[in-house]
Amino acid sequence: MTVDAETTESATEERRGRHSHAADGAHHAPGHGKTARPTFRNALTELFGRRKSTVTIGDVRYFDGAELSRPLEMPPAVRYVALGAMAVAAILGGILLFHWVDQITNEPLRQQEALQQNLTREVSLDLPSLAALMPQSDEEVMATLTEAGYTLYERTPVGTNPDGGFEVIKLPADVSLEEAGLMYVKGIDKLSAPDAVRLLKGAWTLTVSRKNGTDMRVRYADFESGTIEKAIQNAMVSEGLENANVTDSGVDDSGNTYQTGTVATEDGTTYTWRVSVIDLSKVYSISGLPNTAYYVGIRFSA
Repeated sequence: MTVDAETTESATEERRGRHSHAADGAHHAPGHGKTARPTFRNALTELFGRRKSTVTIGDVRYFDGAELSRPLEMPPAVRYVALGAMAVAAILGGILLFHWVDQITNEPLRQQEALQQNLTREVSLDLPSLAALMPQSDEEVMATLTEAGYTLYERTPVGTNPDGGFEVIKLPADVSLEEAGLMYVKGIDKLSAPDAVRLLKGAWTLTVSRKNGTDMRVRYADFESGTIEKAIQNAMVSEGLENANVTDSGVDDSGNTYQTGTVATEDGTTYTWRVSVIDLSKVYSISGLPNTAYYVGIRFSA
């Protein structure tokens, strides 16, 4: 009896196709004279890269249903990796949750504590005597301030304004020039209340104008006086104006409470002066500033 080779090959393939995946993974014994080599299997390859058993019926090849009956268990190595990833995710989630809760519950307390520390710290204002500076040139004024030992931040240096005049900030004794420069570049309105108080308490800004005569103004934040009336009184005392002639007082269109008048110096020169005070919160939009903080301006002109 003659057996057709093509028929035999088809029958063999069909028998192979009916085997389950377990049969595909069976090991064959090494041939005579050959030494068996150890087989290294990767768990991930076995899980995702396993060759699927199929059954061929006619011209159509189907996946063997035996694949669906295998145990639904991931290999140990994959299981360990998954458990490790879950543990890392849980730790990171716990850290993020801790920081979120800390920001919500504790950050306001820390900000309030820092604000109180900056409000109660001992720093001297050391206001300059405008009446003494009025006769001096720009260079002489800067020399006087430098000799006083102030830490100065020049916003408009002497000699840069073609009309004359300049602007300089005297910094608090415990704030460095570099630190203050970064805060001024950022903008006072964008500082937190504790940082703003740290920068403003013990600081003042002197602006000198020579465009129409001589005009000198010093401005600063007052955290000590407690009331507008007391802030005006303290400003006048600091400039020797407590006995000066007051020609006008009231509230201007900008909301400043002010007093103005004239004063004569020892050499007979008469200057016009003005002291004005307004709530600090109307000058800087900073949440958390004290309600009793004020912005004070003192002006001498001739």
